[in-house]
Amino acid sequence: MEKNKLKILQVIGNMNNGGVEAFVMSFYHQLHELCEFTFVCFDESIHIPEEEIKSLGGKIVVVPHVKHLKAFNKAFDKLLKENHYDIIHSHLNTLSVFPLRIAKKNKCPIRIAHSHSASNKKEFKRHIAKLILRTFSKKYANVYFACSEVAGRFQFGNKAFDKGQVMIINNGIDLNKYKFNLEGRNRVRNALNLKENDYLVGNIGRLVETKNQQFILKIASKCPDKKFIILGNGELEETFRNEIKEKHLDNVYLEVTTGNIVDYYSAFDMFLLPSLYEGLGLAMIEAEANGLYVVCSEFVPSVTLLTGYGKYLPIEDEDIDKWAEEINKKYPRQENIDKIRDSGYDVKDSALDLYNKYLMLLGR
Repeated sequence: MEKNKLKILQVIGNMNNGGVEAFVMSFYHQLHELCEFTFVCFDESIHIPEEEIKSLGGKIVVVPHVKHLKAFNKAFDKLLKENHYDIIHSHLNTLSVFPLRIAKKNKCPIRIAHSHSASNKKEFKRHIAKLILRTFSKKYANVYFACSEVAGRFQFGNKAFDKGQVMIINNGIDLNKYKFNLEGRNRVRNALNLKENDYLVGNIGRLVETKNQQFILKIASKCPDKKFIILGNGELEETFRNEIKEKHLDNVYLEVTTGNIVDYYSAFDMFLLPSLYEGLGLAMIEAEANGLYVVCSEFVPSVTLLTGYGKYLPIEDEDIDKWAEEINKKYPRQENIDKIRDSGYDVKDSALDLYNKYLMLLGR
């Protein structure tokens, strides 16, 4: 089997325990007997699961970040010249233009640009940069993947999407892994010194402007009788810690992710996702699998609410009371696993679909 494995170069970028990394890793757990993944990670990554990748037969290559473009180009070009890969699969959204340009130059036959994201004008500089880069999205890729219609239309354009040129890959998850677990709930809540009747509202995501966790701090000040936890890591960690301290938000916990986040979903009583934009919002699907009621921004794609158990709300400052109102209603957990499976988001089905697409692209 080893020699027949598909050799796939997965260009991940920063591995920081985010949604894209979780997606690729969960798929690799399903496909490691059929494929050999080589993970290309930027040197700024803070959480590369080396042992996990190697235990599945995978490889890791660390390269300079694309912002150091000359150094990145040199390292990536060297990688492609010294190794053979059946498929180059880039997950860098609009930044995929950079590795795929080198891949085309090296005559790599299958070059996938995978869109996991969208954009919002509120992130002005980033938004403009994305608009410029996405004009090159189709220049060097010859296969277009997206996690949702929103992400596909944003990166590849309405024309390509309407012509059926963009393939949707459902970000399936390991449903058993995210099921509610009482032991896990107690473990996390005890570590946080929570009482049994404390109502814990949670968010999991990178601590960056995109995820808009500052909005959660505003909600927390309106709901002093509820507990809030933001779980993640990123450039805004210090900013959030300072704000929590300055505003005396004693009901807010900020926890840096160290790897295993599954038990936190069981510890939550509700999940919030106030993002400025999402290509999909994988953490929300994980929360739904745990049975949680979710309240999310109107910029999260409608497809993400697979179970219908949640609410979309606007995220202007005048809307904070609407979020507080939802939180005060206290929704119980519900059993969602079958609904999620029926929606096509069981990783076993999604991974097999991806593998079959790989085979199709290779003409096998």
